[in-house]
Amino acid sequence: MSENIIHEGLVGKAWAEEHRRLPYTREPLSEFDRLLYERSGYKMLKDTSLTHEIYSNPILPTWCNYLTHIFGLYDMDVEFHKIGLLDFVPQHVPSIKKYCEKHTVDPENVFQIVMFLEDWQSGQYLELDNIGITNWKEGDWYKIRSGTEIAYGNFGKANMYLFSVTGKDVYSGQLNMLFHFSLPNYSDNPESGHPLIQTTIKPIIHSDAENIAMVYMDNGSIKELDTFLHDEPGIASINQRGIKIWLFEPMCSYTEGEEHTQGYYSEFKYPHDLTLMRSKELDSILGYQQKNNIDNHKITVYTGEYNSSNHYPYYEKNLNIVCEDLYILSQYPIVGLHENLTEEYLNHPFNKKFISLNWRFTKHRQFVANFLAGENGYLSWYFKNNFESLTDTFWADIESWKETQPEIYNKLKENNKVLEMNSPYTVDEFTDNAHYNGDADMWPSVSEYKEGQTPSMSNTQDIKLYKFYKEVFFDVVTETRFAEPSANFSEKLLQPVQYMKPFVVVAPPKTLEYFKSFGYQTFSDFWDESYDDELDHDKRLAKLLTLVNSILNKSIEELRTMYQQMRPIVEHNKNKYLELIRQPNYTKTEWYG
Repeated sequence: MSENIIHEGLVGKAWAEEHRRLPYTREPLSEFDRLLYERSGYKMLKDTSLTHEIYSNPILPTWCNYLTHIFGLYDMDVEFHKIGLLDFVPQHVPSIKKYCEKHTVDPENVFQIVMFLEDWQSGQYLELDNIGITNWKEGDWYKIRSGTEIAYGNFGKANMYLFSVTGKDVYSGQLNMLFHFSLPNYSDNPESGHPLIQTTIKPIIHSDAENIAMVYMDNGSIKELDTFLHDEPGIASINQRGIKIWLFEPMCSYTEGEEHTQGYYSEFKYPHDLTLMRSKELDSILGYQQKNNIDNHKITVYTGEYNSSNHYPYYEKNLNIVCEDLYILSQYPIVGLHENLTEEYLNHPFNKKFISLNWRFTKHRQFVANFLAGENGYLSWYFKNNFESLTDTFWADIESWKETQPEIYNKLKENNKVLEMNSPYTVDEFTDNAHYNGDADMWPSVSEYKEGQTPSMSNTQDIKLYKFYKEVFFDVVTETRFAEPSANFSEKLLQPVQYMKPFVVVAPPKTLEYFKSFGYQTFSDFWDESYDDELDHDKRLAKLLTLVNSILNKSIEELRTMYQQMRPIVEHNKNKYLELIRQPNYTKTEWYG
């Protein structure tokens, strides 16, 4: 198949014969196209127009609205084409100039859909990018890049009907909303046609059209649930079928009666009183359940928090809470990486000891960045701080480290001076501006990124980090959360897995245990990983920095030898990752309306 035909699919029939009764018109051939065809060798014959009939009125059959959910396009312009007997149109590139001007979009982001509205009959013909197509079925469709040549003709005995769409594949809004599928009394979100939803999320959460499913793509209270009211048949259907609600992001936990300690979520001083643990997301789901009189345990909530059912006992009477991380299930391999993980890469005589990539400010990342500043490795950190602000944390008593962890305390203090002098530390995203963090100043000042945006998603699109990982021994991974009872990990930990590097993970307790539950292996044969079992966040941080320090104190030659001994583990983890990820089927999909 041509590289310009990027997708083919089959739509279950959603129409009758409306397309036959539309008021088509035949537009005259433009002088430009006529000249173009003549130069290509088509001499104008009597009764040969080299055009066909088109209907492009904005008043469309209602079934057209359903198709927004399958093509993955936005701002769609729709046309119906009637290719009558002896109509034929030579090879040409459909113009998208007006579309690009209308929607302010670059041509490379514009795609077109060609779909057949009736089964193929003898004498009917379509050509896409020099590939002839016949024997199609009603509902077969092709997604092509703009600029692709098209030709079609009808030399048979029946009219040929095509449905075409021009649209862009860039959704200008963010998917920070609640999506719902087969929810009684409510239609699916129009935005659910986004490729991420259609090709990745929906196959995981809504494989059966009889299931009621939701996925929340944001943090905090689920405001959409405040307005969802079901009628009696709808409630009966929910109580019979149940609802699965998937949380794409980590929950915004807090202590009952207290405000968030970290802006939109909380971290906690150990020990935790789990009876007071609450979640903004679970609060919204509980309120929705009670307002609609949905039976207890008919709603199952899937979260990315390890042992979440044990850490939020307040909700166990009403809701089923299951740890199954949709974010992890929807990961993709880094484009172009795995074919570059050659023996040359694995045997490369690296000269740096670590890489540690940080973006948004968090307190535990601040400790790690201050500790690593000036060491032999790659560090990203876009902030400054004096030592007094470093030790100002409610969940750790850093001053006590002067007595209990003097080596770590002194190194933090000395390297803080280095960080103050040299910050910002950048790896692949550059800036000259390192600012002092404040409560509302959590994001780096990097011109290419707005507040709230992160380069982590683009890191999967190419191997721009390849040259950095190639030059280091291990990754000091700083996950987003730290002082919480529930383990959670993300693409940050899966990145060294893909780059086949060992790692230490600065995260909540039991993160390694959770990670290993997927079948991955870690490095306890080479260093002390007891930090993972330490529930006290103060002590766990001290253990982590002690471990990192012990690795940094080894020579490059020792680390090179150790890496070769670790080869079976990093190879196993890379292969396990490729085994576990779910990849969409880009060759043939079916959708049932």
